[in-house]
Amino acid sequence: MIVYDFIEKMKPFGIFSIADIQNVYPGLDKRRLFEWKSQGYIVKLRKEWYCLPSFLKEPYNTWLIANLVHAPSYISLETALAYYNVIPEGVFMTTSVTTNRPLRKEMAGHYYAYSSFKNDLFAGYILFETGLNNRKIRIADMEKTILDFFYFRTGYSTLRTIRELRFNVPVLRDELNIGRLYSYLDKVGNIALEKRIRKMLKIYTNA
Repeated sequence: MIVYDFIEKMKPFGIFSIADIQNVYPGLDKRRLFEWKSQGYIVKLRKEWYCLPSFLKEPYNTWLIANLVHAPSYISLETALAYYNVIPEGVFMTTSVTTNRPLRKEMAGHYYAYSSFKNDLFAGYILFETGLNNRKIRIADMEKTILDFFYFRTGYSTLRTIRELRFNVPVLRDELNIGRLYSYLDKVGNIALEKRIRKMLKIYTNA
C-alpha cells in the first residue's frame, strides 16, 4: 500500500508540510491525506503541517512543532526557564516568541503559546540538533530567556512578586552571563524592563 511507503519516506522529517510531501510524492492527491488522517496513519497539526503518530513520542517533539508551525519562532519564556532549571517546576504548554502574530493553539493534545515582538528583538537563540532531516530547534539562550520573560511578563515588577518566582539561585549565580544579559537589555532600550531585571539580579545573584 502506498501509505506504508509514505510513512517510511516521511519518517525522517519528523514533522512535514504539504511542500515536503510534494517533494517526495509529486502530484499526490490531497484527499489521501484526509483519508490517512481519518485512519490514524498521520496527524494533522495546523494548516499544512502533519506528523506521524510515532513522532509524538520523540524527545522534544513539541519544540520542533512549535518552531515550524508558526514561524519564525524560538522556544523561550517558561519552557526555556524550565529547560535551564531556572524555575523549579515543569510547564504544561510550550511557550515561544515569534515575529508572527500572537497565538494560543492546541495541537495533537498539547498546548502552545506564542508571544510576539518586533523583528530586531528576534535574536539570542541557539540551535538544538534533532537528527531529523537536518531540522534544528531554536531555543533562546538563558540570558535571552530571562530578558524575554520580563519583557512579556510585566506583572513581575516588584521585589515581592519576583521573589515569588522562586528562581534557582545556584543556577543563576553559576551559569548566568550577566554581561550578555545586559548586552541584550541595551538593544531593547526599555527602562521599565531594565528595572525589573535589576531587581531580579539583586534578589538572586546579589549583582
